[in-house]
Amino acid sequence: MIFKHLTIKNFRNFKEVDIDLTNRNIIFGLNDIGKSNFLAALRYLLDRNYRRDGFVDSDYYNKDTSEEISITLTIQIDDNEDDSDNKKIFKMMKGAITSDAEVVFIQLNATYDKNKLVGEPNLFWGIDLNNLEDIPSKQQYFELDKCINVVYIDSSIQLESTFKKYSKEIFKKESSLTDEEREDLTTKIEELNDSVGDLSAIKTFEQEIVEEYKKFRDEQGFNVTIKSEIEVSNLHSKLTPYILNEVCETYPTAGDGRKKILAYTLLTLENRRQEEEKINIFLIEEIENHLHRSMQIALSYQIFSDEVFKYLFMTTHSSLIVSQMDEVNLIKLFQDCLVIGKSHTYVVPEEYKKLKQKLNQNLTEAIYADVVLLVEGPSEKILFERVLHDKCQRYESLGGYILEVDGINFSEYYNILTYLGIKVIVRTDNDLRFNKSRGDVNLLGVNRCLSLISEDLVDNLQINDIDEYEAEEEYRKDVKREIYDDHYSEKIDNLVMSNIYLSRIDLENDLYEAIQERMDDFASYNNSSKNGIDYLQEAKMKHMIGLCKYMDINDIDVIYNHDRFECIRELVSLCCQ
Repeated sequence: MIFKHLTIKNFRNFKEVDIDLTNRNIIFGLNDIGKSNFLAALRYLLDRNYRRDGFVDSDYYNKDTSEEISITLTIQIDDNEDDSDNKKIFKMMKGAITSDAEVVFIQLNATYDKNKLVGEPNLFWGIDLNNLEDIPSKQQYFELDKCINVVYIDSSIQLESTFKKYSKEIFKKESSLTDEEREDLTTKIEELNDSVGDLSAIKTFEQEIVEEYKKFRDEQGFNVTIKSEIEVSNLHSKLTPYILNEVCETYPTAGDGRKKILAYTLLTLENRRQEEEKINIFLIEEIENHLHRSMQIALSYQIFSDEVFKYLFMTTHSSLIVSQMDEVNLIKLFQDCLVIGKSHTYVVPEEYKKLKQKLNQNLTEAIYADVVLLVEGPSEKILFERVLHDKCQRYESLGGYILEVDGINFSEYYNILTYLGIKVIVRTDNDLRFNKSRGDVNLLGVNRCLSLISEDLVDNLQINDIDEYEAEEEYRKDVKREIYDDHYSEKIDNLVMSNIYLSRIDLENDLYEAIQERMDDFASYNNSSKNGIDYLQEAKMKHMIGLCKYMDINDIDVIYNHDRFECIRELVSLCCQ
């Protein structure tokens, strides 16, 4: 069973949105963009308790109650005997599905009744979207509800109420207690109830009640007794979870983070028991609130490795909560006149499995932005943030973000962010790889850029003087200048049209073209005999931080307006649109 698609029409802030799905879906977006409403649509469709009160007028898009609300979920199924959830679907839908069906639709429609002031949900299913059948129901209980179990979790979860709800199950079954345990417990409870009733404070209180009653009505023979009514059946309400410390002493689970983790534990434990009978669908909303960093990472490991969460829809603002994600569908909701959404199935590439946490955290930080500038590493980010401090200090609040790929292919970020409708700017070095035996160089930088926009890669470039190329740094720089200025200048100009910017040589040399005197002064100031380029490259990040402190406003203006740093101006321009 695989979730394939969700369509929401005329519901809250969604005029119409169509989203591709898979079984694990992560929903991103700015505040008030509709992430909670996205989950609410699924709850109306699949959760009986949420659905039973119907829709009020504010649930209709712009309160337009003349149009019906429609929510349609597409599910892919097959006759795979190993998939127990497919069997549940076939059993649930019975006559509404054929044995060779590959896709089923579940749909909710709600027309607003102006007399009753409510939109009553009507549910349909079938294998033909244009000819769906009513889902059999009894009062407000649909056949669908026998098979689907929606587990909604948010950051407001309370341990006490969650524990009371699920502790009922402890003594519910006859098999929960042996006959000997039940008899012994019943005897002790009766003794406790009698002891409570015999307490002097209780007897005094009984007498006070009788005396006060007789002031209202002096009734012969009137008396009152107060009894303790603890029973095996209500014993669960007196249970409280405690945590044992290393010396087996107990203390109440008072910390918010520990309480929440324990509450989530109870939810998964209880719903794990229902897996054989129902299909568990977890809807999780911003559970990172009040959780320490380590607890968020622990939750991430559990959510993305535990099969109990195999059907998941989750909203979050935390890169830590999704640090362990893999084989998920990323859904970005954003405003473009209307609220729309784009999705992309994300699988961590095999070569980055060991770097999954770094890749995922970088990616999820960028997903919240509207414009992302991809750069090689920390030196670029330090320099660009220094320039932006003077030119557009609040660029991040305007939707901008600088992401350093730092050893991970640009394409891993570029493709996903582009699919999700995020504007991406790239700034990378004009790297070459020399092959002495062939006497040529692979144009790594140029081809890196071309591959991002699916353009044909260029052939290796033959080197005229191999010995000089190996021996002379300046000769190697001249080769890069020729590539940039002559050989592939037209292709490089075309890349700019896609917001992909290639260095003429590299960051330090490009910066030297802009502020040569300042860089040389900075090297001298630090008692170095090297020129500004060599000194900067000697300890890239450390010296870049120092240079950024050393620069003045005139240097910032020169860099910002220089051709080599057009990527910064483009970031500001796109953020300010």
